[in-house]
Amino acid sequence: MVNRLFGICYQLMKREKIPARELAERYEVSVRTIYRDVEMLSMAGVPVFASKGRGGGISLMEHCVIDKMFVNEDEKAQILAALESLRETAPSDNTELLQKLGDFFQTSGSNWVSIDFSDWSGRQEMLFSLLKKAILQSRVIAFDYYSADGKMEHRIAEPIQLCFKSHNWYLRAWCRNRQDMRTFKVLRIKRPEILDESFSFRRICGRNAEPAPAEQDDKKTSACPELTTVILEIEGSQAYRIYDSFGEEEIFPEENGDFLIRTAYSIDDWVYGVILSYCPYIKVHEPVWLREKLHHILQKSSEKI
Repeated sequence: MVNRLFGICYQLMKREKIPARELAERYEVSVRTIYRDVEMLSMAGVPVFASKGRGGGISLMEHCVIDKMFVNEDEKAQILAALESLRETAPSDNTELLQKLGDFFQTSGSNWVSIDFSDWSGRQEMLFSLLKKAILQSRVIAFDYYSADGKMEHRIAEPIQLCFKSHNWYLRAWCRNRQDMRTFKVLRIKRPEILDESFSFRRICGRNAEPAPAEQDDKKTSACPELTTVILEIEGSQAYRIYDSFGEEEIFPEENGDFLIRTAYSIDDWVYGVILSYCPYIKVHEPVWLREKLHHILQKSSEKI
């Protein structure tokens, strides 16, 4: 019953007035039950009322605030925190609805968190909105995609899920070119468009909410990316950065003031960038192949510069 009561409030926040019969059909109960629900909500402190006759229906008063009898303070705080996070990733057409939900659970507390995944130019935000719209509407997309080696290929895909992993956004999709699941780095997706074609939902690795894999760059999606143990030595002058980049359990201070770092990565271009950003204050002890790879990158860079 509680789920139905909250559902009724949720529907009323999206529309000014809803006929009782429509709500009865939605929740598969009688019209009389809907009117009893309205009475119960009113008794709980929710400003809901019903008007009969032509053009009548059930409505919420503007700027209503949910009563603490409906949910307790801890539940209200959890909902507010979730709304604050959702606001940054929701499609733009849901912004007004999220604002109403925030008003519905309004408290006197301050906004304790602000989340913004967009870049300064706004281009990533537009791309993100397009991809999320395609996912929610189960629409096929077309785009140009640049692989790690810089090659561009036109793709047709069925977008399934946006994932944020290790400082980057990824798109999980069924690639029609490869006829298999693929993970695409969102920043490498160019000129995307939503096609006038729908698709049936596909499950990912048996579950809808598997954690995003590390960037496989057009390789098969894997829920368990291979991790490589990396041992680094960084000069003490970089201490202010070390605790930003690594976990406390990965950092081992040495007697001379330097730091030994023992961590594990799914090696990709981002990892190369992190390590090279510490030059010339870093030494790669293990693995040897990673040290050689970084030397090669530095050598090529010096030749071009």
